[in-house]
Amino acid sequence: MSLPDQNNPYGGPQGQQQQAQQQPAQQQQQPYGYPQYPGAGQPYPAYPGGAGPYGGGGDYPTSIPGKATAARIMMFISAGLQSLLSLLLLIGIAVAKDDFEDGFQEGSGVEVPAEAVAVVAGIYLVHAILGIVLASLFGRGAGGVRVGSIVWLSFLILFGVLALPLGIIWIALGIISIVMVANRDSGRWFARPRP
Repeated sequence: MSLPDQNNPYGGPQGQQQQAQQQPAQQQQQPYGYPQYPGAGQPYPAYPGGAGPYGGGGDYPTSIPGKATAARIMMFISAGLQSLLSLLLLIGIAVAKDDFEDGFQEGSGVEVPAEAVAVVAGIYLVHAILGIVLASLFGRGAGGVRVGSIVWLSFLILFGVLALPLGIIWIALGIISIVMVANRDSGRWFARPRP
């Protein structure tokens, strides 16, 4: 085996043979090529906040936020008013069907059977009961409750438009409640992990 040429630019440094014969007390540096990396070493330090759940941090609220509570109260109020008015209308139709049809025809000039108005009042009543159920489930805070509430409030706005001018109350409560339920704080409440 031949020794590398002294003038070879790729050869070892001058005095390489002498260093190989000596047993150094400390690790030698390699003059050429890639630097030698230390062994296993220390792992990277942990993230200061710790590993959170998939999709973001773990700072979920422990109690229902104020805006979600306000939306819940407005849902109870609007559903309560809607159920009360629907029940009164259904009772009025049941008691005085003929008088109701005559009075409605004189007031609007349109002949509408009492059964059709009773069906609409029944739909309003079912919608109101569903709103009360959804508002009572806000404490659990499941994601389906949030989506269901937004859909329910959208129908509340639609029913308010159909019942104008009295429906302005439902329109206002529906719009304000949708904004509060769709808020980020309310979203974190509904998306929190449950035991």
